[in-house]
Amino acid sequence: MSLLIGKERFSGVFSPEIEKYEVGDLVKIKYKRVGFLNKMETIWLIAKNSEESGLLARIENLFFLLVALYLCFISLWVIYYGITLEFSIYRLFVTLAAACFLFWMGKSAYYRFLIFRYFIFG
Repeated sequence: MSLLIGKERFSGVFSPEIEKYEVGDLVKIKYKRVGFLNKMETIWLIAKNSEESGLLARIENLFFLLVALYLCFISLWVIYYGITLEFSIYRLFVTLAAACFLFWMGKSAYYRFLIFRYFIFG
């Protein structure tokens, strides 16, 4: 079996679970180049094309994006005032929690930006 994804061709014997993917699904592929062939190691489904494509789902995704941005601004505010005010062990833990939240949101945004782009703007 041979798959053409983007401009890369993947050839080989694939498991039956690969047939569950449809045209337009957003996937992340980890592969290794073996000679002139690309050997697919793992395929990870990020989002299906058939779900989350309605107007209500787009509005819901936009709402969640705005809430996430608002929470990021709140955590930046907490970090700023946690550093600039006098030292307290409680403030230190709250500041560390806000920094961890910002790191998690940045990591999450790295994976979800494509999904928001496809599901909000079509």
